[in-house]
Amino acid sequence: MDAAHIVLVITCVIFAILVIIASIYFLVYFQHPDDKWVAWAPKVLVVVGLSVSCFNIFLLPLDVANQGGTFQGSSSSLPMFSLSLAFYITTMVMGLLLVPFTVYYYEGIDDSDEADDKSNNKSQLAYAIKWMVPTIVVVGVMYFLLYYFFGYADVATTQLAGVLVATNVTTNLVDTCQYGLSNSTYCHSSYVTIQVGVSWLVYVIALTSFVGWLLFSVFGGVGIISLPVDLIQDYQHRPKPIKAAEYAERKKMIGQQSQVLMEAGKQLMEELKLASRTTATRFTNRKFRRVKNRESEFRKDVMILEAHYRYLEDSYRNQGGNALLQLALFVLGIIGCFISFFWVLHVILYTLPVVTDSYPISPFLNSFFDSVNQVPFLGIAFYALFAFYLLACVVKGNIKLGMKILFITIHPLRFGETMMNSMVFNVGIILFCSLSVAQFCTLSFGLYAKYTSSYALFGVQLQNLRGIHWGYSAFVYVFETCAFLTMMYLVYRPYNKQRENKLQFKW
Repeated sequence: MDAAHIVLVITCVIFAILVIIASIYFLVYFQHPDDKWVAWAPKVLVVVGLSVSCFNIFLLPLDVANQGGTFQGSSSSLPMFSLSLAFYITTMVMGLLLVPFTVYYYEGIDDSDEADDKSNNKSQLAYAIKWMVPTIVVVGVMYFLLYYFFGYADVATTQLAGVLVATNVTTNLVDTCQYGLSNSTYCHSSYVTIQVGVSWLVYVIALTSFVGWLLFSVFGGVGIISLPVDLIQDYQHRPKPIKAAEYAERKKMIGQQSQVLMEAGKQLMEELKLASRTTATRFTNRKFRRVKNRESEFRKDVMILEAHYRYLEDSYRNQGGNALLQLALFVLGIIGCFISFFWVLHVILYTLPVVTDSYPISPFLNSFFDSVNQVPFLGIAFYALFAFYLLACVVKGNIKLGMKILFITIHPLRFGETMMNSMVFNVGIILFCSLSVAQFCTLSFGLYAKYTSSYALFGVQLQNLRGIHWGYSAFVYVFETCAFLTMMYLVYRPYNKQRENKLQFKW
């Protein structure tokens, strides 16, 4: 291994350590005080899940540095294709098995119908296994059938054909073929589509990435507009210092709304018990599903009430809250506006033409990354900024859209107040979307990622898979459409009229 690749390995180790430390800090910073020194297994899952998601994102710049801008690289280069497969398989196992099992385990706490029946670890484990077994069977059968019938890549290529002709051994055969191509004497070319079998590992990764694209295209499209806008609007409507009289009046109003929700909660509990006692299963019990949907709405209203109460406490007891933190978030919102604008514009100029097999209008960000990549670590830093921003947009989009759509479950991340089940849920979304973001960045930065193993996997094999290749192109359009619709919504729906900013519940 030459000196350049030794430095690359050392850099990878340093980045890996920093990512793990950042994941631990994220957990400590967001976790609820009730979860301190308990629930170690889900905490390990959160740290590992966040770390693996970050590694998935960093694989592309590592691949670019490892390849050195050449087609063959060097004999001492890192085995990036095998390394990428290892991380993607780990992502798949965590996203399809470990995260759902943990979510089911926490849901088992609320599975009891009787008020005096407190769920213990044994009942929670039984509940998780009860739901994981059919989940594994359904997903496994679906993956097997799709691979059996569609586990091929249809690759468009140029085929050269010709006949053997008597010639002098000193004749340059390449020139002869080129002459034949231009005069149709010896050779002729044609465009054909060849069928190439793909390994089951690659196909399973492709299907898992496809699921991530479903989340990323919708939530990411919503979040890429709402994230910077909400950060700026939150600063504009930040808590202001208030007097005791105003505090008492607003607290009374919150108390009245809390009474409304308490009565609604008691009624929902009774309806849920009655609906769950029927002989029909939860999938066929319409009444149960309707009550569960109302319960989801109730939980969202409780979150809104809690947010208004925290706002009131910051206004009175904290005299407006942490001014430096509010200003920092405002600055992040301004920076986010530029990043969102650059992303949307880059998708229009480069990504959309690429996924539709057309010539890009402009390389745009590709040229920027090629330039900054000449400076050590600067290229990686800018790439990480743009890539991780997309993951933040996905989390924001889930929360923003979840407040508007009935069947979307939301688990907001709040500093120092996030329970472990919400943490695991968001890590699951981040895990799935880390694959789609990695693929999206590989396609969007195709010139930057040329000759890499990442592009060979995402840009060639996955982009030509039979049956699902069209989805990757469609999802890019969905991403842009959701971004446009969100922008229109925020323009015509003022801040004070949005559901999460109103303190008025109808039950």
